[in-house]
Amino acid sequence: MVKEIENFRDYLAQIISMDKETFDIAIKYFEAEHFARNEYFVHEGQSCNRIAYISKGLFRIYYLKEGNEINTCFCKENSITSSFNSFINHIPSTETIQALEDSVVVTLSSENLGKLFRESDIWQTISRLLTEKECLRLSERAGLLSFETALEKYKNLLKNQPELIQRVPIQYIASYIGVSRETLSRIRAKIR
Repeated sequence: MVKEIENFRDYLAQIISMDKETFDIAIKYFEAEHFARNEYFVHEGQSCNRIAYISKGLFRIYYLKEGNEINTCFCKENSITSSFNSFINHIPSTETIQALEDSVVVTLSSENLGKLFRESDIWQTISRLLTEKECLRLSERAGLLSFETALEKYKNLLKNQPELIQRVPIQYIASYIGVSRETLSRIRAKIR
């Protein structure tokens, strides 16, 4: 667990300056969890009462629409994941989060986050900064979905997250950019 906690500290250091003592206040609230490939962090309909820093591995976030899985996010190492609406509002999740690879995360429960906020004001600031980061990611994603063609979306993925092409099954990438698997195959052929 020590390595995962150190990775999380390094991740936070990129966002905010924090002394060791401030970080150490939170250690008692963290839990390291292992997820095997295809294991679920949360299912649609369950309440998501924890947030996770991904130390190793890859997750996908998807929801079901008319029986089809619609992928909305791929969360890889050195990032945060949760069903945020469920986590913040204490309601059932409308999405599912599944490990695509064997993964290790550091989790913090909603209850323990509240305790941490009472112990240290800086953790409230960290929470706000992480929330802002997630809002910016969602805003960027909404813009891509609204204004780019499928070809542009795929090229953007190749440019900004090329490792996902190797790590994520093609049908999930097709869903992520909003096309069928066959259409994505044609787009890939066109780029070659």
